[in-house]
Amino acid sequence: MWPRDSGQLGHDEFFISGVDLAQLQKEVFFLAYHLHWSYRDLMGMSVGERHDFVRLLTEQIERENARIEAAHSR
Repeated sequence: MWPRDSGQLGHDEFFISGVDLAQLQKEVFFLAYHLHWSYRDLMGMSVGERHDFVRLLTEQIERENARIEAAHSR
């Protein structure tokens, strides 16, 4: 296991979780962009917790887009 560096929250779990760097960057960008959460807060989350928030946000955006699309098709 990688030693935890207090300045790099969450990185040890990231490396042992099998998530690649590109995926991590996409998740952090997506949540930070939409929810305005800090990098430090996002990296402090467990991989599972971050994935849960990505899923919840994705579902919310899909619901909102579906309502917009339905309103435009009337």
